[in-house]
Amino acid sequence: MHPSPASSAALIPTDSSITNVAQSQESQAEFTSRVARTRHDLRNCIGQILGFSEMLIEEVQGGGREPLRADLDLIHNRASQMIARIEEGLDRSKIEAGVRDSLALQQTRENAVEVADATKRLLEKARDLRDDVFIDDLSRIGAAADKTLELVSLTYDLLSDAVETIPAAETVLESSAAVIARSWKVPENLQALRRGAILVVDDLAENRELLMRRLSPLGYSITVSENGEQALESVRGCPVDLILLDIFMPGLDGIEVLQRLKANPATQHIPVIMLSSSDKLDNIVHCITLGADDFLPKPFNTTLLMARIESSLSKKRLRDQESAFLARLKAEQEISERLLLNILPRPIAERLKLGEKNIADNFAEATVLFTDFVGFTELSSTIGPKELVRRLNEIFSAFDQLCGEYGLEKIKMIGDAYMVVGGLPTPRADHAEAAAGLALEMQKKAACFEARDGQPFRMRIGINTGPVVAGVIGTKKFAYDLWGDTVNLASRMESHAPTGGILVTESTHKQLRRKFKFSPGRLMRIKGKGELLTYLLLGRKEEARTTGVRRKGKHSRKGTR
Repeated sequence: MHPSPASSAALIPTDSSITNVAQSQESQAEFTSRVARTRHDLRNCIGQILGFSEMLIEEVQGGGREPLRADLDLIHNRASQMIARIEEGLDRSKIEAGVRDSLALQQTRENAVEVADATKRLLEKARDLRDDVFIDDLSRIGAAADKTLELVSLTYDLLSDAVETIPAAETVLESSAAVIARSWKVPENLQALRRGAILVVDDLAENRELLMRRLSPLGYSITVSENGEQALESVRGCPVDLILLDIFMPGLDGIEVLQRLKANPATQHIPVIMLSSSDKLDNIVHCITLGADDFLPKPFNTTLLMARIESSLSKKRLRDQESAFLARLKAEQEISERLLLNILPRPIAERLKLGEKNIADNFAEATVLFTDFVGFTELSSTIGPKELVRRLNEIFSAFDQLCGEYGLEKIKMIGDAYMVVGGLPTPRADHAEAAAGLALEMQKKAACFEARDGQPFRMRIGINTGPVVAGVIGTKKFAYDLWGDTVNLASRMESHAPTGGILVTESTHKQLRRKFKFSPGRLMRIKGKGELLTYLLLGRKEEARTTGVRRKGKHSRKGTR
């Protein structure tokens, strides 16, 4: 089709079009200036958050205010991120070039909300401190966060309006078709966030253009597909909020596209409104049965179309909010689960979650192991606190891993002492054998640290086997602990063991003597017990190396080694 003389004339520059270009340039200059002012105000607000949070972080160090540190660090971190995003998203050269980075604004808004929420939490905690200066500084941070949210919203509206009201100079000379095409391609990063991204699927170009021209001015981001295959490919590459889907198309028709969308977990949540020139009831029922959200006959009523679109998008937003909430809830539950399992054995944690209270169990037989570093008190006075904690954390983390490999339960750490038990909360027959294997591996690990750092990581280890009571104590900082004579005697074995030695009681020796080597038994006077027969564990017997306890995760607990 050739353009009419009137339409051709519209493509020729006129005095009026030149005037429009000049006006557009003036509007662009004013717009850039307004963005610069907003950027300046945002930097001021965020700078206040950074400055006050830095001062408060310095103040909470020591003085019993360490619990406030995590939220203050979060505030400072999010403020730093906001500064970087404002610098990137509102860069003058980008604004002048027509780049609208709504993602940076969206992320800035999310950061500001996190700052506001953290400030509220801190204000609740800080009231107990009765420190007016501290509370006043927190209030200033909260006010700056609120102002940041307000400015981000204003900036977002400013950028969104600019897409509609400030055309580039050359667009005055473009054809109407080019203007329409740009109206649904350019604003995707802004308008899709404001109203929603819609995919129009129809084999007739006239229908696609009609929907595009009706929906684009309302702020929807529109993409189009001319057949079913193209629609499915488009959705895979760029998720949308709503699909307007024609039923009768050559090749893959709308019914088949709908079935594939709803069968795919990645796309089944996208609302679909079916469009058709046929208004047969069986077609409508079939589409709804397959999962379509609505049905509109052609030619459709514009008001009804808008109402159905907004209804479907509202449902989609609610589902998205629900999904996001459930995802956050799941993440928080996983964090709680990990924290709980850091404190309690899994079987005990499961019993607590089921509502059981006053957990206390008798175990007829278990093996308790204690370790302690020799001369660690003197060592701690020669190195700095950070280095001390780093080394303890490193070696105890290695011990934690060994406990997991041997299927034993770490009970607690006290200073540089470490307590482990075998045979509970899940009973196992080879608890003494597993504890002995762990003790020997702990010695090797300590020797490695000593050789590497040149520091004396020499240990004493004590082991005892017998009946124990195990249970959960406390309400806030609860713990799973052991009681009984067996525990006390294991601790005595550790304190009487020679440096670098593993001292075991006679009850433990009876269970290990076939597979492990020991020094000859020796009577030892133990406080509160009198003289007891004790043995030094030296290692595994050669013949026992093929029948010893296997590490968990690599082999079974029993079998060939």
